[in-house]
Amino acid sequence: MARYTPMAVLLFCAWSSSHASDKIPISAVPKRVRAAVQYYAPGAQLIEAKVDKDRLYRKVYHCTYFRNVHLGWIKLSYRGQLLDIDESLVVEDVPPAVQRTIRTEIKGGLIEKITLDALYGREVYRVKSYYGNSTNIEISLTITRSGRIVERNVSKGLLNLIR
Repeated sequence: MARYTPMAVLLFCAWSSSHASDKIPISAVPKRVRAAVQYYAPGAQLIEAKVDKDRLYRKVYHCTYFRNVHLGWIKLSYRGQLLDIDESLVVEDVPPAVQRTIRTEIKGGLIEKITLDALYGREVYRVKSYYGNSTNIEISLTITRSGRIVERNVSKGLLNLIR
């Protein structure tokens, strides 16, 4: 058994170094991927980038970025196609068209949270807030970058408004 110990140690070291190599320097991130990060998160600074092999997209880049005071991550294909994105935002950080849509839909209500997310390869803003001055009517919106509402959910108390 002691005879196989050096071989086991060697295999373990080779295995661990192969898994540690998926983290790459920022300068090694392809130009298309860096351009896509700037498109989906304008003004973002890349902090960390990792590469994974994928059967469908070949190479997939998992990038962590810092924008304003928010930390986010984005998953892109080697061609810059958006696969997933996640970042928490405030209303001042979203595009003007999205701000207008949010303000008209919630009628001055309190905003709980805004997150940047991906839906079918497109970026969307998911908003949870209260409707107007009420705290018992909650509205959830999914809005595109252009300000178009893709999904609207109203929960609690909707029947009381109609009567």
